[in-house]
Amino acid sequence: DESVLKYMPHPEIMPWIREGITQDVMESRGICFNPKTYGIIIPHYDINGNLIGIRERTLIKENEKYGKYKPAKIQNKMRNHPLGFNLYGLDKAKDRIKETGIAMVFESEKAVLQCINYLGTKSNIAVSMCGSTLSNYQFQLLRDAGAEKICIGIDKDYHVLYDEDYFRILQKIDKMYNKYSGIADISFMFDVKGLTGYKCSPTDCGKEIFLELWVDRLTPNNG
Repeated sequence: DESVLKYMPHPEIMPWIREGITQDVMESRGICFNPKTYGIIIPHYDINGNLIGIRERTLIKENEKYGKYKPAKIQNKMRNHPLGFNLYGLDKAKDRIKETGIAMVFESEKAVLQCINYLGTKSNIAVSMCGSTLSNYQFQLLRDAGAEKICIGIDKDYHVLYDEDYFRILQKIDKMYNKYSGIADISFMFDVKGLTGYKCSPTDCGKEIFLELWVDRLTPNNG
């Protein structure tokens, strides 16, 4: 019931504005603010535009150790939904994905909002899997939407090249590639040049670096 969001304020959320998400983009996706928890409220819709869950991104640094993103608790009820059975932003991106045959998949909702700001609403092909692995159901949602080429944007969860975390991420990339590459053209936006910082999404360091990572996207066969 969307009425649970009716009285949530829509202030300028400066941490996200500083990270390249305009107020207009936030308004277009129903982003609001919970003053009780000091968190950003992110409504999730299914492919047909039905509200199916609400997530919250904490703005309290010390709370991030429990997870930056969690289900929102509104009116004493958890507004969670099974993340692996939906793609954030697909309701708005599906038409352009069908036209182009291309989809970009990111780990977080914030990356989708940044991408909308970089590409424009009409050119947006970005969705979020709300995690670090694309599920079978999410992959099928993209295929049903017309995606023939799927580029997955991986967060830079390693400190230096060839450390333990770097190879862990490569194993995860290999696994996704081997799982889906026989059905669709799979590639990855993954920073191996040191263009972004630790924990950064491909969208976190501005449009220019995002586009460079897009041009240099990798597959296990070429990189």
